[in-house]
Amino acid sequence: MRLGVDIDGVVADTFPLLVGELNKFFQVDLALRDVNDYNIFKVYGLNEAEILQFLGAKEKTIMEGPAVKDGAVECLRVLDQKHTIYLVSARYEKYRPQTEEWLRKHAVPYHGLVLLGSHDKREVCRRMAVDLFIEDSLKNAHQLSACGIPVLLFDAPYNQGELPSLVRRCHSWEEIISLIESGFPDCKLGKEAGL
Repeated sequence: MRLGVDIDGVVADTFPLLVGELNKFFQVDLALRDVNDYNIFKVYGLNEAEILQFLGAKEKTIMEGPAVKDGAVECLRVLDQKHTIYLVSARYEKYRPQTEEWLRKHAVPYHGLVLLGSHDKREVCRRMAVDLFIEDSLKNAHQLSACGIPVLLFDAPYNQGELPSLVRRCHSWEEIISLIESGFPDCKLGKEAGL
């Protein structure tokens, strides 16, 4: 199977780092559970100038500093034995050196790395014939599933909402492995599967 895997929020535990850095930079006190929108800057009420100021000051920390999501590397190693893994991220191409270094440092297995500079992953996933995508953005999950690509959605405070029939919410990498090994996405979907 050809797997598409997002980086931030799925392999890299980026959002806790972002919350911490935004809190320090703007002297506020939000918790990750308060981030109820994938656009974290919207949650903080930042304008474009403030976003650019923050990114200019914290770019290196954001690209190089996230911890690895619990279980990600171990589970990706298991998947790597039977499947082709493409990391597909909304990160900009200019961050390829930092992204590749972070992936090397944490020994993340993958066969291809696509940095889109955009959150719309539909076209590249169709072109690469991705069979299943592992994502944390609810909007991306809706878009990909509308194209017929099943999605395992990594649960987060910012991605709550109704799920299409081809999307299954997961709470850990171990659950993702279990679902894939049990036949997802070929297993029964919808009401029969308790979605």
